[in-house]
Amino acid sequence: MDFHMHSCYSEDGEYTPSDLIQMCIDAGLTTMAISDHNCVKGAKEAVKVKSAIEKANNTRIYYYPAIEIDCTFENVNFHVLGYDIDLESPDFEAIEQNVRKQCVYSSKERFRLINQMGFDLTAAELNAITAGAYWSEHWTGEVFAEALLKNDKYNQKDLLQPYREGGNRSDNPYVNFYWDYCSQGKPCYVPMTFPDMRDVINIIHRNGGKAVLAHPGINLKGNFDMIDQLIPLGFDGIEAYSSYHSAETAKWFSEKARQFDLFVTCGSDFHGKTKPMVKLGHCGL
Repeated sequence: MDFHMHSCYSEDGEYTPSDLIQMCIDAGLTTMAISDHNCVKGAKEAVKVKSAIEKANNTRIYYYPAIEIDCTFENVNFHVLGYDIDLESPDFEAIEQNVRKQCVYSSKERFRLINQMGFDLTAAELNAITAGAYWSEHWTGEVFAEALLKNDKYNQKDLLQPYREGGNRSDNPYVNFYWDYCSQGKPCYVPMTFPDMRDVINIIHRNGGKAVLAHPGINLKGNFDMIDQLIPLGFDGIEAYSSYHSAETAKWFSEKARQFDLFVTCGSDFHGKTKPMVKLGHCGL
C-alpha cells in the first residue's frame, strides 16, 4: 500500500497519473492514492484511466481519491491529507485557486531573496524548468535548487556543496534545499495565506472524506506533544508510517493514534526527481 504520492499536478511532482498507476503496478502495490498538493486534477484523471491500465496489465489495483492540503494552526504550517473525498466538489477548486493566485508574487519574492544570497539566476532559467508544467508560474524552492545546481558557474559555490554528490544533503538535494532555505522560518521563506486547519478538516468531512495528519514527524519536529492539540480538531487518522519517519517515530505516532482511536496510514510521499531517495511503496513499515 502507498497512500501518499504526487503527480505532475503537484507543483513539485514529476509523473502523470497514468505513469504512477503503472509504476505502482510494476512495484507490486495493490492499493494507492494520488494526493496532490491543493489540487484534485490528478486524482480525477487517475479515476478515468485506471480501468484501461488494469486491463492492459491483467491486474487490479485499488485506488483512493485524495488530496494534500496546506493549512495552518497557531501560525505553523501543516499538511492535511483528505481521502475518499468528492473530487467534483467546488471546495477543492477554491483551494487550488487560492494557492494559484498567490504563486506569482511568492515566486518573484523568493527569486529576489535567493539572488540576494549571492546568485544571479534569471527568470529564463527558471521558466525553462517549469515550461509546460501545470503550475508553470510557481517557482518552488525545488525549482531554484535545480536551476542553481545545474548552472556550471556555481560549481564552486560553498553554499551549494552540501547538495552535490557526496554532500551531507545530497540524498534529496532539491527538496533539502527547499527545507534549508525556503521552508517556514528559513531565510528565503515567503509566507502564503493558507486556510486554518479546522476549516480544512471541515471541508474534507463535508465532502465525505477522512482527514489524516500528513508526515507529523516532519511538521512537529522537536514538538511531538503538540499533536495532543491537533487531534481534537477532528482528525480521523495519522500518517504514522512515512519515508521520513524512523521506526521509533512511526511507533510513537502509531501508539498516539491508538490512544485516540484513530486509524493509521502509510505513505512514501513519492514525487520523482525532487525526492530521488523516496521510492513508491517505501513507507518505513
